[in-house]
Amino acid sequence: MSFVSGLVIGVLVGIALIVLFVRSENARSARRSALATTIAAFARMTLNWLNAHLTKIWPYVDEAASELIKANVEPILEQYRPLVLSSLSFSKFTLGTVAPQFTGVSIIEGGDEGITMELEMNWDGNPSIILDIKTRLGVGLPVQVQFG
Repeated sequence: MSFVSGLVIGVLVGIALIVLFVRSENARSARRSALATTIAAFARMTLNWLNAHLTKIWPYVDEAASELIKANVEPILEQYRPLVLSSLSFSKFTLGTVAPQFTGVSIIEGGDEGITMELEMNWDGNPSIILDIKTRLGVGLPVQVQFG
């Protein structure tokens, strides 16, 4: 008789554990669904705090980025310089005084890979780029690059 009662108790405990596990998984799924809904609601939130900080540090970012771009682009210009020119270099290169503005962020769920954040940015900058072109005849031409 004790074997039968032990078997019944074991089956009941097993069923109770299965029911508790299923309930906990359902609750976890509901929490994840609620989190996904919250993330979707904030999918296009604005980034005013980031824009404020970027505006403060923009003069330093401009200086560093301008030097980095000049250092990387000038050797390429020299490499592909036509034979009639003696040199191509930037006499002035700045991204301007207006910092880019982040207008929104989109959050995309990627399933098992995680989530992806896409930042939207507007930049109505005032860059100043002047390219010095020197010919082999000794004629120098400053060319200002404009964006419109």
